[in-house]
Amino acid sequence: MTKSKFIIHYLLLNKYSYMFAIVCIFVVNYLQVEIPRYIQLAVDLLNESTTESKEGLLENVHWVIALSVVMVVIRILSRMYSLNPGRITEAALKNDLFHRLNRLPSTFHEQYASGKLISIINNDLNGIRLFYGIGFLQLFNILFALSLTPIWMWRISPQLTMYSAIPIVIASVIFWLGFRKLRALHAQRLICLQNLSEQLMNYLSGIDLIKNQQMGEWVTNEVDRVNARLFDCTMQIAKIQTFFMPILDYANHFMKVLILGLGGYYLLQAKLTIGEITAFLSYSVLLALPLMHLGRIATVYQMGMISIDSVQNILNNEVPNTDMLRMSEDEKSTLRKSTLLVQNLSYRYPSSKGEDSEMVLKDLSFSIEAGEKVGVLGSIGSGKSTLVNCLNHHLSLGAGHIFWGSKDITQMSRQDWRSYVRTITQDPFLFSDTIFENVKFGAKQPIHGADELNVDQVLKLSQLSEDVQRFGAGDQTLVGEKGIMLSGGQKQRLSIARALLTPSDLIIMDNVLSAVDYETERTILKGVFNRIQGQSLLVVSHRVSALEYMDKILVLEKGEIIARGTHAQLLKSSDYYRETWELQQHESESPA
Repeated sequence: MTKSKFIIHYLLLNKYSYMFAIVCIFVVNYLQVEIPRYIQLAVDLLNESTTESKEGLLENVHWVIALSVVMVVIRILSRMYSLNPGRITEAALKNDLFHRLNRLPSTFHEQYASGKLISIINNDLNGIRLFYGIGFLQLFNILFALSLTPIWMWRISPQLTMYSAIPIVIASVIFWLGFRKLRALHAQRLICLQNLSEQLMNYLSGIDLIKNQQMGEWVTNEVDRVNARLFDCTMQIAKIQTFFMPILDYANHFMKVLILGLGGYYLLQAKLTIGEITAFLSYSVLLALPLMHLGRIATVYQMGMISIDSVQNILNNEVPNTDMLRMSEDEKSTLRKSTLLVQNLSYRYPSSKGEDSEMVLKDLSFSIEAGEKVGVLGSIGSGKSTLVNCLNHHLSLGAGHIFWGSKDITQMSRQDWRSYVRTITQDPFLFSDTIFENVKFGAKQPIHGADELNVDQVLKLSQLSEDVQRFGAGDQTLVGEKGIMLSGGQKQRLSIARALLTPSDLIIMDNVLSAVDYETERTILKGVFNRIQGQSLLVVSHRVSALEYMDKILVLEKGEIIARGTHAQLLKSSDYYRETWELQQHESESPA
């Protein structure tokens, strides 16, 4: 979507409100130029003492009061129907951005840090809200004021109108020079805000490490450095706004002096009356308001254009075509309880330098039958997490390597694929909410009544129920941001409970039991086996004890499957498996 199409699209979102606002703005500006005409007539009648002149004076005063009251009412309506669309557009854009961010692949999120995205959604959307709100209002205010007011001034005195335009033209040229410089600075300022937001997010995420390693001084210096760039940019904007933006206001003051001087001369020459000079001065005041607002609308326009560029960087990123395709419920049901087939799977991460990076997975082939329990054993760096991210389609793959039944998962939308597979990662994410809400997060249906027993059941299966009972508020205990109130093992067990709550055809457990002891690990796995009878399970771990009871175990080393079989078979056939088993057995039997 081009910038012009973007602007038109969100303008049409509130087209009826905008159309009514335009009518109201025109009426307000028309009444503004009509009121001085009645003031002119009233002032000229002050020199006359006849009964007719007194009646005419009273009538003109009544007209001024009536038109002023009507103008106030219509001005309120114009502001309501021109400013509210800005808020509506902001809300619609936030929904559109969230919808797009939720569907963009991992390659996009690798390019944009969370801090930058938060800055765009907060700071840049404020610029767009002003653009579609106060920007729209002031634009038509200025257009109507600068078109109607000079016409009424020309009717009184063409010569005085021409002289009055001279300082405005000169000031407009100077204003335009500052306007061009200001746009570049506004773009630079938004980038500085994004960088600052990104940096703060990173430091807040690692605040414990910063404290432990006594890195506070270094972090402070880094934040000061980024903040200093933002400060310098903001100060440059303030300097330009202080000098260039008020130039039109200064020109308007000079125009009033000019009107008084030349108007007085024309009065002495009997070319103008006192009433006409009074009306002309009133028109100069009306002309001053849009000229003063011209600087403001220029700033709003610049912020809006720059903010639209930032937002379009997100909205114009393409969602993969396959993610836009959704399967019907009948098609989904035919693929239930299917076999996961992996054929000749290889993967290397894309290199930022354009060079080929090292192959992480090398020609892997295996299958997971419906209801089968499969384990993957591997040391750190063997490619376990990469394999998991390929299986759940977090990473972009080529076609022809991973199949669910007869369906290639690269030809399915990620949303459809993840209705079959549920992944429990080794670094679970918890929301700042209660334990109960974190467990039921992502459940297909609201959990009420009898379903609440399921939450208790999965907490028991994940060996977390005793811990929860010790909390003062039970499962209504707040876990804090990212689960800060829980230990590492409790977080992992809570993520297991969340995954077990909603049935799925395949559960992938990616080293999720690393933070619990061996006995708790065995108990959890037994409970999981009982819970998911009929469902497939893939357990990825560097612990042999987590894989003892699997139907099949794959041994992964440097991206290759070097052995496969049951626990008993691998103890006989694989030296690597047997040595790892003996070493871990010794560790589990040693005193703490």
